[in-house]
Amino acid sequence: MCGTKGNVFARNKKWTVVIVVLCFTLISVVLAELLLQKLMGLGNPVIYDSSPLYGYRPLPNREYVRFHGAKIRFNNLGLRAERDFDADRHNKILFLGDSVTYGGSYINNDELFSHLAVKGLEKYQSGNAGVNAWGVENVYGLIVDANFLPAEIYVTTFPEGDFYRGLRTLRGLPFFSRSPRFALNELWLFFCHRQNGKRYKSSPHAFVDKKDLSFVVERAVKKLKEMDILLKEKGFHHLLFITPVGAQVLEGANKDPLVEKMLMEYDLEPNYIVDKLDEYALSDMEKDEIFYDGVHLSRRGHEIWASIIRNELDKLIADTVDK
Repeated sequence: MCGTKGNVFARNKKWTVVIVVLCFTLISVVLAELLLQKLMGLGNPVIYDSSPLYGYRPLPNREYVRFHGAKIRFNNLGLRAERDFDADRHNKILFLGDSVTYGGSYINNDELFSHLAVKGLEKYQSGNAGVNAWGVENVYGLIVDANFLPAEIYVTTFPEGDFYRGLRTLRGLPFFSRSPRFALNELWLFFCHRQNGKRYKSSPHAFVDKKDLSFVVERAVKKLKEMDILLKEKGFHHLLFITPVGAQVLEGANKDPLVEKMLMEYDLEPNYIVDKLDEYALSDMEKDEIFYDGVHLSRRGHEIWASIIRNELDKLIADTVDK
């Protein structure tokens, strides 16, 4: 009898341990889910469409609260903007580019250079069509192939690396075209994407020779030139900016010679932001404060970029009025 009672007690103890472990695990998962949602904004990522013309871009009429409470709103045209666009192009300014222009999910709409550069410009309204991981050909696909022309002034901002990207598509990127069920689901997929990236060489051009790279860059510049011509033929205005990476601002790294050469050959006149920074006489500490990471901008960076872009917008608008 004692042996039987001992066995029952042992079994009950084992089940008690199992139940306690399961309860602890369940509580930990629930707490992790809530913390990821509230503190990091995970579980409600930006949702993208997919297109063979321009690759992908955010769906319209959506609002999100993301990292550290950053508020992101997409208007009726899928632009990061607080106001919708109506059908009248007049006095509208469209910003184009990749994740530098988009601004990331750690910054509010009203802190983006696309918003700040137009702030105080009477009667002008801006929209941000920048998209994470886009290249020159994605922008071309949206403007030229998809005939997306909702504004009278277009401000394009590219890092030099965008001229090497080709047309980026949604598949293979850590973005969503449908919502994940849980924040942990989003975190897990992002982790898998990062781990998957370790299969590849650090340089995306490791197996490409100089001739092929030259072809890729020239193809991108040709399309940028076609877009520039199209916009101007339709009576619109186009400003082009090349945004530097951190090494160019902080360490004096050179401009990409191939990109610079091709832009000159195709008679495009970009504003190199790294050159404009000389006018600000920034200290090393102030330069360091520009970047959120090696490429993307901090809030301070967006303010400085906005000031540089605003100067060019003021000149453009003044010339337009004079004419």
